[in-house]
Amino acid sequence: MNAIFQTSRLLCLVASLVLSSIPASAAVSKEIVVGSVVPLSGPLATLGKPLAEGASACFDMVNSNGGVNGYQIRFETRDDQFDPKATVAQTHELIAANNPIAMINSAGSQQNIALVQSGVLQRANIALVGPRDGSAALRELKSPNLYFLIASIGAEADKMVRVSATIGRKRLALVYSDDGDGRDALKQVERAAKDQGSTLVARYAVPANAKVIPDIAKKIADDGTLQQVLVYGVTPMVAEFYKDVRKLNPAMPVTAFSVTSHAAIVDLLGRQGSRGLMLAQVTLPTSSALQVMKDFRDAMDLEQIPEIRINNLHLEGYLAARVVVEAIKRIHGTPSREGLIAALDQINKANIGGLTFDFSDGKREGSAFVQIGIIGPQGKLMN
Repeated sequence: MNAIFQTSRLLCLVASLVLSSIPASAAVSKEIVVGSVVPLSGPLATLGKPLAEGASACFDMVNSNGGVNGYQIRFETRDDQFDPKATVAQTHELIAANNPIAMINSAGSQQNIALVQSGVLQRANIALVGPRDGSAALRELKSPNLYFLIASIGAEADKMVRVSATIGRKRLALVYSDDGDGRDALKQVERAAKDQGSTLVARYAVPANAKVIPDIAKKIADDGTLQQVLVYGVTPMVAEFYKDVRKLNPAMPVTAFSVTSHAAIVDLLGRQGSRGLMLAQVTLPTSSALQVMKDFRDAMDLEQIPEIRINNLHLEGYLAARVVVEAIKRIHGTPSREGLIAALDQINKANIGGLTFDFSDGKREGSAFVQIGIIGPQGKLMN
């Protein structure tokens, strides 16, 4: 009996030594990392947080259903506070520390341009899926690492000018942030107006301190020739302008580009204060009956995010994550950055819950969808 006991102890010891020599990564579920660098603090957190929450909801749902190809997905985020230098630094740090298979949802034109020009993505040979930016300037860089899921600012301008012209509003004013993004919006609106027979009567640049907004609002309210105002800028700027112009001329129609957050506008102005503002949307309305929207709502329920807080930025984050998951499914063998890029390049009119994405033959524009909605009396965006 003692010999049996000694033998048993020896076997246990050998087993413990063997197990201790196995790498920690092999002792737990296999794992893939996906990274994201977005503004999670500061005034632009209203842009970054929903993107991160939407992506996280997708990955959590996938993980709760067993993962993808036997792998769990760990989602790592970093805060760049909407500072281009921080975008580059935080992306470099996240890639070095966590070895992600892909990056998603970097937000802002100057941020994404800085990221591409830094060479961080190219050196790491890593894809950035769903950059939250519609500028022509970023697209003109033709980075092979970027996979766009939303329409360009030019496509938004075309839709906004066309919708206004359809209802007889051809005399336009543009209020825009005095930065690279805003000047791109100006260029695109000027082109769209010329193409569609409308006239851009007035152009107003808003510097970072936004002190000129009351004066701009008064000039626009007093101009009896204007029929429609378009606004490009971050949500706080648009909210301040809409509040001021509405006090002076409640009947003046105002449409904002999609960079403006619906949920944040309602938070800043209240349901009645935001009522009547029109917003361009570059994703499907969250009320859509498509299967992908049902999946999205189920994922948000799992995260226990109240319906009143859910907006199209959550959906953008979710869709970027879904596209990455679809690409991982298509990888043969061990998942890698190279394999993921190859899988993305092979996505040819892929149907993801009723939405079609196509990155084949070198395409990088996943969608040209633009829709105009209006904030109703209860603060909801109606289409």
